[in-house]
Amino acid sequence: MSVSSLLRRALLVGGLALPVAALAPAASDAPLAAQSAREASGTASGDATASTATDRPDPVINARIREEGTRRSQVLATARMLSDGFGPRLSGSPGYTAAAQWAVGELTRIGAARAWLEPWGTRGPAWSLERHSAELTAPFYLRLNALPKAWSRSIAGTLRGTPVQVPSLATALDRTRWAGRLRGRIVMLGRVNELVDTAARLAPAAERWTAGQLDSMSRLTEPGSPRTYWEDYDEWEEMLQARRTMLTWMRDEGVAAVVEPSGHELTLLSTQYNSAVTPRDANLPAFTVAREQYRRLQYLLDRGAPVTLELALAIREDLTDTVGVNVIAELAGRDPRVAGEVVMMGGHFDSWHAGSGATDNAAGSAVAIEAMRILVAIGAAPRRTIRLALWDGEEQEDYLGSAGYVRRHFGDHATMRLLPEHPTFSAYFNVDHGTGRIRGWYLQGNAAARPILAAYQAPWADLGATMLSIRNRGSTDHLAFTGVGLPGFNAIQDELDYETRTHHTALDGPGFLIEDDLKASAMVLASLVYHVANREGLMPRTPLPAPRAK
Repeated sequence: MSVSSLLRRALLVGGLALPVAALAPAASDAPLAAQSAREASGTASGDATASTATDRPDPVINARIREEGTRRSQVLATARMLSDGFGPRLSGSPGYTAAAQWAVGELTRIGAARAWLEPWGTRGPAWSLERHSAELTAPFYLRLNALPKAWSRSIAGTLRGTPVQVPSLATALDRTRWAGRLRGRIVMLGRVNELVDTAARLAPAAERWTAGQLDSMSRLTEPGSPRTYWEDYDEWEEMLQARRTMLTWMRDEGVAAVVEPSGHELTLLSTQYNSAVTPRDANLPAFTVAREQYRRLQYLLDRGAPVTLELALAIREDLTDTVGVNVIAELAGRDPRVAGEVVMMGGHFDSWHAGSGATDNAAGSAVAIEAMRILVAIGAAPRRTIRLALWDGEEQEDYLGSAGYVRRHFGDHATMRLLPEHPTFSAYFNVDHGTGRIRGWYLQGNAAARPILAAYQAPWADLGATMLSIRNRGSTDHLAFTGVGLPGFNAIQDELDYETRTHHTALDGPGFLIEDDLKASAMVLASLVYHVANREGLMPRTPLPAPRAK
């Protein structure tokens, strides 16, 4: 789940160079000359069909999926390898590259017809941490639980000084107030509440969806926000622009380093300055500090104590490594009439750097890999091609890797100039909300898809997959597809302690994975993509979005 989702989240407080041979060639950039009248009016393109009597699940295939997914599952081992085996998979880091190369090898090993690394575009130079420390040395010693922000700059040697606390630099008035006062200083940016919010402490730490909650979601009649790709994107871009403005001001004012409180009361929350693709000339050495320790520093400064901090930070950048890649694999379609049509599944592969990215999103990546493994193992022969995608740049860029893939294969979100592959696409199914089992799917306003997915999902009710909601869900990769008028669905999953403990935090390790839930999700996903790939027509579509107003 991407950074912009944090705007809708209530806080708990009140490089390795890629081998050229591994890169797939770019898709054709030729625009689709004309769209069918049916698609332009919002109905299905080509041979797309709404629900028919043929949308019945195959009990034999489902029995084989259940047998393979229950008795010979590899999903937990895959998730552990992606997280603990490679560490954080920050976009453009050596960890991401190594994990992506491993995933291609693993998908090949389990029998995918093809597996490759496919470029989505250009990002900033590869960045990774080498070493760092943050210490309070006066009035007493304390080693701070601190994490550098992604894409921070290095510190030459050790930076030592008395910090100055600045409540906010968010507005022009804030910046005017502090102009000329921060040169060479360590800035403690922001204040925290003196006491932890009681209501947050008493809230349940982990929950599954109740029957009543699922029923309420299923009865919704309005999709809600975000209604368009650009509504979601603009929220993210607005946040990035505000950050760039503040960073540029701090650089010009000569700020030496920045220390901020974690956004999570119990652990470190990963954060960034700027992004993986924007210029980094304004980036500063910057740390996120555990909230209770930040609270202690704040208390000492408020009392006038002689506070001294010592900061050290060394990062590595590879200026030659600027190509972002997604992991792609296929199970080839068998029907020559429709084998060129595609059903896709996947989730984002990149992660933040505080933890090892187990629940966000080694879990979803492992579920997709396991779904592919199950289908290969049982000898499934879908009519259409099933394509797996593990996306780069979702966390740091609001689905940059998937959006780049869509622009290369299907069309441009801004101009709505469509490419020849657009009418051959059926649907994309996205898994990106932790270790919780799949309970159903957000339909993104695609009401015609409901009876189709309901039929295919019905045999898995015993595993909890019973829900379909008309709701829109933002901040993850399916929006890259719906943004050009293609069917994209995001999994509804049990939240568990995803938001309360692991999401983007230092606690996001494989100890918080639930094997039975991962197994259930992989079986549900395998069955769904198989049946969608085998149905009579493509999945129905919603109306094409309008081009973005200039």
